[in-house]
Amino acid sequence: MQEKILVGHKLRRFRQSAGMSQTAMAEALDISPSYLNLLEHNQRPLTVSLLLRLGNSFDIDLKSFAEDDSPALMADLAEVFADPLLSAERVSRRELQDLVAAAPTAARGMLSLFQAYRKVRDELEVAAGHGRDGGDLNNPVEHVRTILQQENNYFVEIEESAETFRHDVLGGHQDRSDALLEALIAHTAEERGLRVRVIPASVMGRQLRRYDHHRREILLSEALRRPQRVFHLLVQLGLIGQADVMDELCDRQGLDEDGARSLFRTTLAGYFAAAVMMPYDAFLTSAKELRHDLDLLGRRFGASFEQVCHRLTSLNAPSNRGIPFFFIRVDDAGNISKRLAAGGMQFARNGGTCPRWDIHKAFRTPDRMRFQAAELPNGQKFFTIARTVPRLWAPPGEEAPEFAVALGCEIHHARDLIYADEFEDMKRRQHDPIGIGCTVCERMDCTQRAHPPVGHEVRFDGHSRRLGLYDLDA
Repeated sequence: MQEKILVGHKLRRFRQSAGMSQTAMAEALDISPSYLNLLEHNQRPLTVSLLLRLGNSFDIDLKSFAEDDSPALMADLAEVFADPLLSAERVSRRELQDLVAAAPTAARGMLSLFQAYRKVRDELEVAAGHGRDGGDLNNPVEHVRTILQQENNYFVEIEESAETFRHDVLGGHQDRSDALLEALIAHTAEERGLRVRVIPASVMGRQLRRYDHHRREILLSEALRRPQRVFHLLVQLGLIGQADVMDELCDRQGLDEDGARSLFRTTLAGYFAAAVMMPYDAFLTSAKELRHDLDLLGRRFGASFEQVCHRLTSLNAPSNRGIPFFFIRVDDAGNISKRLAAGGMQFARNGGTCPRWDIHKAFRTPDRMRFQAAELPNGQKFFTIARTVPRLWAPPGEEAPEFAVALGCEIHHARDLIYADEFEDMKRRQHDPIGIGCTVCERMDCTQRAHPPVGHEVRFDGHSRRLGLYDLDA
């Protein structure tokens, strides 16, 4: 059965922002005011026919309107109550569900209030020398991740600039991705007066790319593979040639702090590079044609496995969307270095990922893809693809970091993935139980739990021992 669309809070907020009474909106939708009242209070689901009627009557994005954002709000609130300040309140998952369903605006207000409190608290603790290091909310990385989440990892201005740039570089040979590096080097010399040089790793050391402004040179390390050389060259050209567009986007996001602004500019430059290497329309068409065969997509567009996965998360143009993928990259200790949430998947802001997720097992089978059908405690089901990525070169005596990446989507999109063919009976099969993070996960019987969940007491009985670290109340 299809999941019910319970988005009453969105309907109520839209009606109020439009300045309409329940009677006026009900008349426009050809339903009774009492039925509209039930819809707004999630006592009736929003049917597909009524959703289409809403789209015909008002200027709204039906896809974003129909998406239930309550799981994200639930996860954020659960982390709030996991904070030591509020952990004694022992707020249950059911209470959080009731709060989000009945008063989502109030819930968001509470979240904003707590974030403001934590920001001030962290600043005071850093000033006092207590070493909290600014906390997540003052962290430029978390700030930029929040912006990417809000913008659905899609920036039309960068897409348009990338399309124009690729046309200028390749001219009438848009399908010649294999010749992109040479064309870029020639274009950079002709249009920018910059020389591109590949420098021995012994000279570059740990640097992979350097822009020598005085000598008018862009230096690339020989340690970079060809797709990485193309990418890094495009990143540098994006920082040089797309500065005005990037500054405008930074201003739009209200980024005044230097750390967050410079990180966002670098992120946008990486977005620009991927969009040039894998142009939107051609890449989306190929992804559908190849049923998202990640290796073949990489070969067709001269991109690495990680670059392909990353690009798939940005195909979110309102008029021509791809599958809403989420993406994550972790090291072998479970630390998250990249994270893009989409398609209903949420990630905890604090702590690592669920140890039951196959991305952690990818390190046991390097270079081999692992597939998993997984289910969150709230019933959301996902299909994920995980694999390690090749290590970068490291100087003798040093070890390059090792990463694994995971790409995933909601289970109903899996039919469009070539890797899911062996999971043809996914609706009936047993899904692996995973969670967002231990502190917000309600699976009481998990033997791999690293932290107790918010709202539950931990019991320790010296006369007995069970599997797992914690004996939790029911």
